[in-house]
Order: sequence, then C-alpha cells, then structure tokens
Amino acid sequence: MKMTIRKIAELSGVSRGTVDKVVHDREGVSNEVRTHVQKIIDEFGYKLPTRKPKEIIQQVEPERSYRVAVLSPRLTNPFFEKVIRGMQDALTSESAQSVHAEYFHCDSENVNEQLSILYYLEEHGIDGILLRGTRNQRLCDRINHLTEKGIPIVLFDSDVPGSKRLCFVGENSGASSRVAASLLAKSIGEEGEVAIISGLPDMSTHRARVQGFEQVMRERFPKICIVEKINSRDQSVIAYEKTRYLLRQYPHLRGIFNAVGCTGDIGQALIDQQAQHIKMVCYNMTPDIVALVKRGIVDFAIGLAPYQQGFSAMNAMIAYLTQGKQPAAFIELPQLIGIDENIEALAKTM
Repeated sequence: MKMTIRKIAELSGVSRGTVDKVVHDREGVSNEVRTHVQKIIDEFGYKLPTRKPKEIIQQVEPERSYRVAVLSPRLTNPFFEKVIRGMQDALTSESAQSVHAEYFHCDSENVNEQLSILYYLEEHGIDGILLRGTRNQRLCDRINHLTEKGIPIVLFDSDVPGSKRLCFVGENSGASSRVAASLLAKSIGEEGEVAIISGLPDMSTHRARVQGFEQVMRERFPKICIVEKINSRDQSVIAYEKTRYLLRQYPHLRGIFNAVGCTGDIGQALIDQQAQHIKMVCYNMTPDIVALVKRGIVDFAIGLAPYQQGFSAMNAMIAYLTQGKQPAAFIELPQLIGIDENIEALAKTM
C-alpha cells in the first residue's frame, strides 16, 4: 500500500499539516510529536515524491487541503458578524484555496461548551482552530495540549494568558482603556462621580479595560470618584436594568465608562430616565452606537476594527498552514476614536 501524508496523519493521530512539517523539517511541531510521526514514517516507508516540479504539484496538491474550525460567540452581536465576515473574506484569497473553515457558535462564558467542541475537533481531526479566549485554566491546558499535538490555535478578541497559542489578534486593552479614561475625565471637567459597567469576569480583554481605566483615574484624576462598578454580563436586559439602578442610586452621576457591549441598551436607559446629560465612553461602532453618538447619548466610541480582526486572524492561520509562516505573537489592531462628526465614516471602514 502506497503511503501518503493523509495516511501517515491518520496512523499518527495528528493533522496533515503536522505531518507535512515533519516531512519537510519545518518548525511548529514539538520534539515529542516530531519523534512520534517520524517513527510512523520510518515504519511504513513514506518517501518524498521525486517527480518533476509540475508533476509533484499535480500529485500532491489534492492532498494539501486544510480544515480549520472557528469557535465564535453567537452572531446576535453585530461586532462578531463583522469578525466572521473578515474571516470569510480572508478565505477567498488565492493562497487560501486549500483552506476550508467550519464554524461553531458558543457562549464564551460557557467554558464547558468550548471544551466539548475542542474535544470533538481533536477526535475527528482538525488542522487549526480560531477561538475567542477566556481566562480559564482548563481552556489554557486544552490549548496547550492541542498545540503540543501540532494543532495551531489563533485567539481573537480576548487572549488566554499563559497559553501556547500561535498568536493573539486584538486590541491593546491597557492602552485603549487609558484613552477611554482620559476622554471621560476631560469631558466632565476632571471631577465628579463616574461609574464603570463591566462584563464577563473571565474575559481578559474586559478585565484589562477596567483595570486600565481605574489606574488612570487614580493616578491622574484624583477629583473623580468611581462610585460603583457594575457587571452587565454582556446581557441586554441586565445592562438596561443596572443602568437604571445607577441613575436612581447616584443622582449626581456625571459619567459612565462601558467596558463591554450592550451600549444600545445602556443608552436607552439614559433616554428613558432623561439622563442624556451624563457623558458616556464605550467601545465599538456598530449601527446602534453610531446612532447614539449622532444623538449625543454616547460622547466617544473607541473602534476596534472587527472586520480587520477577523481577516488578520484567519490570514495568520492560512499563512502558517500553507507556508509555515510564523506570525507575530500579538497582532495589535488600530484604535480609532469616533465622535459625532466622523463616526459614520469610520464605521464604514470597520
């Protein structure tokens, strides 16, 4: 029986991409996996094709097909609609013709759901995985396990600290939160009461935004008091009701920093309570946020380029699988500030 890369991958229990790296002595495979795969190759006698270049391409190309999986939050959030659109567009490039994506939608807060999908993908064979990370040790361990087996992991939007992921594509949360703090402080005259609306505690991006904001307020704006930090869990109803609570509890509140999503619901609470005078800084430039900025409900929106995030994440995976190109460990996205005069134009670029 003639051995192929596909058959070697099946016998070794690894991806075809991993076998290809071992055969061509490329980086990106642990010593343990490399030794295991090489043992299978030696045992079954696989040899590189010795045909002319054109004949090699004709024979090998059908086997050079890569399957990647994308684990994304459900697309009720317009931000992630754009992330997925960017990934899909990256797959239309000429260099991506051999890469095919499968999409799995799950709640980032539900680590058990993420882990069950990762177990499934490992069992059924996958060449690469893109997912939105959380600060969870079990998820970190699973990422490290898959990486050791030669399955690269690209994280987007939120990192998994301590993991051996191939790269992370997203914002510099510390920098963006410092900008948010400065914008809010200056818009209220650098004194008064403000509140923070945070989200999922295990999202490293959310946590870093809140920490950075608090640090700037302590260091630079001592006359500003953070009266409360509430958690919306990134849920619309909770965000709306807790904003109403803030307005009732703190009649002298002057500013809100929304570190997560559901800005439309927070803005609606301000409108319903006739509290449009309160200054708000938020993230993203989705259509509901654009409308709130135009109405003066949101003063500043920090754009995070979701389309570019998805495109860059998938492009990094494609280049790694098809060319063996190692991406930067952190692919940082640009941060743009949207105000009433420019937000419509900026939103179209994201």
